[in-house]
Amino acid sequence: MTEKVLSQDEVDALLKGVASGEIDTEEAKDKILAGVRPYDFTSQERIIRGKMPGLEMINDSFSRALRNSISTFIMKYTDVNIQSVDTVKYSDFMKTIPMPSSINLFTMDPLKGYALLVLEAPLVFAFIEFFFGGSSAQHVKSEGRAFTLIEQRVIQKIVNIALGDMTTAWNAIAPIKPEYVGSEINPQFVSIVTPAEIVIKIEIYIEIEDFAGKMFICIPYSMVEPIKEKLYSGMHGDKFETDYRWTEVMKEALKEARLNLSVDLGRLAISFKDLLNFEVGNVINLAQSVSDELTVNVEGIEKFKCIAGCRRGNQAIKLTGFIE
Repeated sequence: MTEKVLSQDEVDALLKGVASGEIDTEEAKDKILAGVRPYDFTSQERIIRGKMPGLEMINDSFSRALRNSISTFIMKYTDVNIQSVDTVKYSDFMKTIPMPSSINLFTMDPLKGYALLVLEAPLVFAFIEFFFGGSSAQHVKSEGRAFTLIEQRVIQKIVNIALGDMTTAWNAIAPIKPEYVGSEINPQFVSIVTPAEIVIKIEIYIEIEDFAGKMFICIPYSMVEPIKEKLYSGMHGDKFETDYRWTEVMKEALKEARLNLSVDLGRLAISFKDLLNFEVGNVINLAQSVSDELTVNVEGIEKFKCIAGCRRGNQAIKLTGFIE
């Protein structure tokens, strides 16, 4: 492709036009400046670009652990899924938090600063409903009031469970020690960073039978900036090299495996001569009392102790202990 180069005559004519004022250089300058806007190099909006594999691994581990912990705590199967992970301004995050909500502040030692764990009010009331034996949370509604002392205690237990699972989830990437600091119900009274500062917003979707609610985790980017290389690389820790979904499928499959169970009524040492003389109708006395415990074998391995008996016309055993 031929380059367009001004000839010497064209250059001379251009310089002459500028010198005489025939060519308005100020107009051209104004057009250029019209499309220019100031750029704040201190703004955090430029900081985060792309995904953070390390944080994704942490969230995946956290959601699995929290699923098991909450299910055990309220005695109801609870499904926990990471809905989204976004970077937003702190002011924008707080605008999305309904009032009232359970807004819990915590630290992540050795990282500096405060983070938030937020439970929407309907989710809080659902936890309480199921914790105290309720069968459904469909009727649960946010009442626009402060939480009672009993409700606060249940919330505290849930928060402690979540922070404990968070400790385990972060351990392989960047060991931390979360610690509860305090709680609030009004977003306007919570200020962990300036409104313009960038935070990592983790939205967690929680389903319990016919109820669904949301939990949020808000971590200032400045808080995790010292370990951002680990969060972006995602290559730390052998624990995450396993395909956990495959592991869960395998666990469920193993639960359906059929095993052979047998009970030893007793044992007796005999000679080969005695064996040859056995006939139908012979009574063989075992070296064991009828009141002695028997051994239960699972696939040939001694696992339990039991006593023999009868139930509803069938022979039966009652487990009395475990064999380590």
